Amino acid sequence: MGARITLETFLKRAQQRFGDQFDYSGIQWRSFKSPVKIRCCKHPVQEITITPERHLQTTGGCKHCLRERRVEALERELNRTSAQPAAEVPRTTAKAIAAE
Repeated sequence: MGARITLETFLKRAQQRFGDQFDYSGIQWRSFKSPVKIRCCKHPVQEITITPERHLQTTGGCKHCLRERRVEALERELNRTSAQPAAEVPRTTAKAIAAE
């Protein structure tokens, strides 16, 4: 069995992973696998309930941050594909577009 993870250890790991992205001041610590409430500093609308273990495994951010990242990635992909000259578009894609 591994060493118990304390609140101090969790906060140190979270700071290394996420920087100042979250507010951990409202945590009532029980264990590494017990849910705690944290707040996203960019979207402080509501608290996020998550286990410290799962929080350190996530890509980071609240559901609003995740949605923003997905939209940005989609926009980058759309801009990248729309910037390609028509000659570089594969024939199957061009035929499929023409069929619509």
